[in-house]
Amino acid sequence: MRDSELIKAEYNAERLENEKYILVVLFLVQQRWSYVIGRLLAPDQITTKQWLMMIIMVTAFESPPSMQEVADALSTTHQNVKQLATRLESRGFLKIERDPNNRRILRLKVTEECHDFWEKRGPQDVKDITSLFAGLDDNEIKDLFEIMSKLEKISANLYENTKK
Repeated sequence: MRDSELIKAEYNAERLENEKYILVVLFLVQQRWSYVIGRLLAPDQITTKQWLMMIIMVTAFESPPSMQEVADALSTTHQNVKQLATRLESRGFLKIERDPNNRRILRLKVTEECHDFWEKRGPQDVKDITSLFAGLDDNEIKDLFEIMSKLEKISANLYENTKK
């Protein structure tokens, strides 16, 4: 594969060329990080998708979300979330329960075992996360945070409009 600095120099002309480069690089970073995180979680028999789902459930919701709410948050299908949830339930990380007000809705509740598991992983996770951003200084991290926040909002709007 060609050196990224050479590729970047070729695309460093106009906005559209920069956007094309950024798009490709975002996909490459996602693929590589998915692989790295998958390898880090493999000893605990947790997939990257299960890891992401648990993070979203714990951080994005104030009360136990429905399967559809998790599916929407992950930009995936109800069926995919059900598969992930069933596997996580068998591991003791969450409970699938019927909503008391609407028996058709299944809610996902993170268990104490799940919280304990992630708490034990805490120190190693800090090292692992830090390694993903090695080489970026504090200002670059702040700038990247702002940019990624904007991109997340843009992508969410595009996703919703595309689903219509």
